[in-house]
Amino acid sequence: MNIKNTLAAGALLMTLNVSCQQAVVRSAADQTQPINLRIISRLPNQIIESSGIAISGSNRIWSHEDSGNANEIYCFDSTGNLLRTITITNVENTDWEDMAVDSDENWFIGDFGNNNNTRADLAIYKIPDPETITGNYTTAEIIRFSFEDQTAFPPPSSNRNYDVEAMIWHNDSLYLFTKDRSNPFTGITKMYVLPDEPGTHIARLLDSRFIGNSTESGRITSADINHHTGELVLLTNTKLISFVNYPGNRFFDGEVTEYIFTSTPGQNEAIVFVSSNKLYMTEEGGGSTAGYLFEIILPVPQSIPETNTKALRVYPNPANGFLLMPDGSNVEKTLYNAAGQIVKIFGKSEVVLDISDLVNGLYFIMIQQKGEKQIGKFLKQ
Repeated sequence: MNIKNTLAAGALLMTLNVSCQQAVVRSAADQTQPINLRIISRLPNQIIESSGIAISGSNRIWSHEDSGNANEIYCFDSTGNLLRTITITNVENTDWEDMAVDSDENWFIGDFGNNNNTRADLAIYKIPDPETITGNYTTAEIIRFSFEDQTAFPPPSSNRNYDVEAMIWHNDSLYLFTKDRSNPFTGITKMYVLPDEPGTHIARLLDSRFIGNSTESGRITSADINHHTGELVLLTNTKLISFVNYPGNRFFDGEVTEYIFTSTPGQNEAIVFVSSNKLYMTEEGGGSTAGYLFEIILPVPQSIPETNTKALRVYPNPANGFLLMPDGSNVEKTLYNAAGQIVKIFGKSEVVLDISDLVNGLYFIMIQQKGEKQIGKFLKQ
């Protein structure tokens, strides 16, 4: 990939004191596409400064506010009606910035907003699925952490890249993406990883990526990952950056698409997957007026045929190391990822397919016999 803003990136990397990792600043997208935002509704008046978002059940959306607001999460529907409020009684809202959900429906709230890069009390709060909470109160388990490469509070203005507003959960770990506050502005996000269990941890620097030249295009304000397809998205005020087909947890090594918004809201704050190609986004309001809930529809991949096909038997499903295809003898087999891109082709004689090198996510396999296409779908775990 091409390296952008080389001088700024080099200055940043020289300041990193990482004993076992070398952060590589990546940039450029494989492709860019314009994409529309559609207003769904205005947020409830209780959520003037929406800062994180998550989904539970059918049409139930949860959000919270940021710095200095109540230690509460709010449930509302897509028409903007407030349905429920839950108070987390044993913590304060110093600066809540994003939400994440794991595969067991544990919820994480990131109290890691750090505009001035001065905080030494960074935390993530772990709570049960709100739908399982009886009443309007709960307590949180606390994950405390610090950055392995931050030694000054604040650091020099040229290295103020420890504000976090974006978080995802992936394979028993939490991943944090920084919002660059450096002066001069570098447009780089740093990605850190830490355990998802309560306690005191060190967030390890795993990777870095150039995001954009301006504060509007280059500051990450939220993130989400689709646990079924593996697609990671990062949000800025002007675009959505998608990562697919990455090895392991090396998200920035994947295939990258930048979806450029055709219109720009006030201040984009939070993003969440609703389905494989639909997302909700919230913006921050102002004064006594809440922002809007937006819908984003990603383009549906065209590489996988949708018509004139029959279902193809594949098992086990979910699969891990190997996939069996009783109907796949004497025919070539084409494997697609959830984005509709070919990732493997198996020969005619192969009926036990080695998929151990695939990253976790949703896949499709297609064969063609006597002019008829058959498609099977499976989940790699």
